[in-house]
Amino acid sequence: MSYKDEIETKLKCETGKTADGYTVTVCKGYAVIEGHKGILAFDPSHISVRLRRGIAEIYGEEMTIASSQKEEIVIKGRITEISFDKADKK
Repeated sequence: MSYKDEIETKLKCETGKTADGYTVTVCKGYAVIEGHKGILAFDPSHISVRLRRGIAEIYGEEMTIASSQKEEIVIKGRITEISFDKADKK
């Protein structure tokens, strides 16, 4: 078992990396999106994040932005759904 797999198993997390240049890690109570290009919309039940090619839509309850750096955002709260619009955005 790889280190990544071991951590995901212990923390009950899922990590996904795409060819589009972003990584999403979802654990109980938070999500980390690496490679984002900015926050488009925010309220406690919906956060929209620009990606290099498309948009990530995060839905949940009592969500807050715990940290936002140049290309990494940490979202805390009860995350119920993450969807991706992979349309080529320019």
